[in-house]
Amino acid sequence: MSIIATPFDAAAVKSGAIPLSPRILRHPTAGPVAAPSVGRSDILREYLGDDTGSAESAPRQHQVRSIGDLRPPPAFDPNEIIKHRFLNLGGGMLLAGPTGVGKSSFAMDLAMSFGAGLERFGFKPARPLKSLIVQAENDDGDLYEMQAGVGRGLGFTAEQLAEVFARVQFVTIDDLCGEAFLRELALLLELARPDILWLDNLLSYLGGDVSSQEVVSKFLRNGLNPLLHRFGCACILIHHTNKPPSGKEKPQWQAGDYAYLGSGSSEIANWARAVIAIRSIGSHDVFELVVGKRGSQLGWRAEDGSKVYSKTIAHATDGGIYWREVGAGERPPEPQKKKKALPTKAELLPHVPLDKPISKHALRAKANAAGIALNSINPLITQLVDDGALHVWLKKRPRIAAEVFLARFPQPPEELTK
Repeated sequence: MSIIATPFDAAAVKSGAIPLSPRILRHPTAGPVAAPSVGRSDILREYLGDDTGSAESAPRQHQVRSIGDLRPPPAFDPNEIIKHRFLNLGGGMLLAGPTGVGKSSFAMDLAMSFGAGLERFGFKPARPLKSLIVQAENDDGDLYEMQAGVGRGLGFTAEQLAEVFARVQFVTIDDLCGEAFLRELALLLELARPDILWLDNLLSYLGGDVSSQEVVSKFLRNGLNPLLHRFGCACILIHHTNKPPSGKEKPQWQAGDYAYLGSGSSEIANWARAVIAIRSIGSHDVFELVVGKRGSQLGWRAEDGSKVYSKTIAHATDGGIYWREVGAGERPPEPQKKKKALPTKAELLPHVPLDKPISKHALRAKANAAGIALNSINPLITQLVDDGALHVWLKKRPRIAAEVFLARFPQPPEELTK
């Protein structure tokens, strides 16, 4: 089943022509509990506007508590989405990767696996999860190829597919952004009530400069967070990475640096409770999956038991659209750094005139301008002098040391006295 996006009708909402379903609250012991129905204007107050007063006049909902009131999470925490508290209800996760790498198919792969309650790539759903995928870039044909590819590639049974189709929904919105998008999203969340909201992608819906912290904070913290809290769901935000600086993604980055792989303001990574990134490693089909934030919560281990924060993943090889985890054997070799060849005396010698001496100072400047490093020039001069290819000339100066020249022929005795 899919949700069809329609233009948001504020008048119909406020008048009650579009009814509200009961709001569902999560209870730590009793499970979902139906709360009394509330007016749609109450749910969308911050997006539709409040006829009775400004937002500043509304009562505060934030509570000041003692740290002594804190308790350990229960063994079966109803707020847990991905174990072990890697992602909880009300939290956000950033999925970043290069353009065209397959972020949408990776999201479909995870959403369908989670819908069947299956662990995937080391991400363990706390239970079978409902997902709402809100996307802007793929048409129905693209989405079908992903859905069919994952179903066949992962070998889902008919029963599993039935469960997945009941739990994973999507909606295509490619004509709204900013506050208009958030208003529509509030309506969709009220209808779908997912465990995970997938936004594919941030740039399609932000409606402003992604490098501006003011714009990003307003969208994520003032706009999206209240919806996640109100409707009791988590959000996985799909985002593009920065343009590679030299043909691959930030080759010198390490550990937590990958939390900031996405383009734009660092507020995006600061907002996210968890961050994962698909990193290009020099192949069109094989990539590195890196956990840039909260990686220790996943409990990934190497064969020797040590913690790891990355995996090698790859596109399917059977023509289907899905992902697979691969071993080191399929990983492309790390590019070897090209060692810059050391300059030779044969490169320095042409800078010395054939018919006259040149001062050592002038020779160094000339050779350096031609690309020979300054710290290499004096050793090369010594080699040329030792070989007899160059000769040292000395020009006496009053009260200071003689100036050194170099020539291709010996200094005449009479020149020494000048």
